[in-house]
Amino acid sequence: MKLHIATAQYPITYHTDFIAWQNHTEKWVQSAVSQEAKILLFPEYSSMELVSLFSEEIRMDIRRQVIEMDALKVAFCDTFSALAQKYQVIIIAPSFPVLEREKIYNRVYVFSEKGLVGFQDKFFMTRFENEVWEISSAPKVLSLFETVWGSFGIQICYDVEFPLGSQLLCAHGASLIFAPSCTEAIRGATRVHVGARARALENQCYVVVSQTINMAEWSPALLLDIQAKKWF
Repeated sequence: MKLHIATAQYPITYHTDFIAWQNHTEKWVQSAVSQEAKILLFPEYSSMELVSLFSEEIRMDIRRQVIEMDALKVAFCDTFSALAQKYQVIIIAPSFPVLEREKIYNRVYVFSEKGLVGFQDKFFMTRFENEVWEISSAPKVLSLFETVWGSFGIQICYDVEFPLGSQLLCAHGASLIFAPSCTEAIRGATRVHVGARARALENQCYVVVSQTINMAEWSPALLLDIQAKKWF
């Protein structure tokens, strides 16, 4: 069975309001669908462009911005749920900081033609996530997503650099691992890609990486300088 996957090299973009972000997001989905993609992968933390909707005081407060993002979580999920159903595709959405029991986790939601179907949280935090953003390592629970063509799992950025998660997912039937990532320099992106290739070799599976690119000078948390193409 031939499967078309669209993986986004995604520039973090400033938006004037939530509707502008929704329209921007739909254009990306439309672009992927026009190329016959059935699964769309967005990068880690590209949801943080929504911080552009907040006041400058919040945008400049590294800790507060991830807490304030929780107010947008339902609308964020509703947007991707509607897009997945409208275009009849699976969307692995940008990771989103979720607030649960006074802890913040880095979560990737998955949407299908039926709407929200599940999520995967990140296990291994970078020092910036842990020490500056105060985002916590999530409980070690792996999600296996089943489709008509087979099963897949998600290893978020730093997670794909460690073997065990991908090994367990593949041992339980995954033939494809998605690795959404967010890195501020080429050296970080290289580590993710090397980890992804190692996981593919070890498990004889496919690993697909998506990452953030370009500059986001209005955000102290997302000053990115990787140059690359968009969907490919």
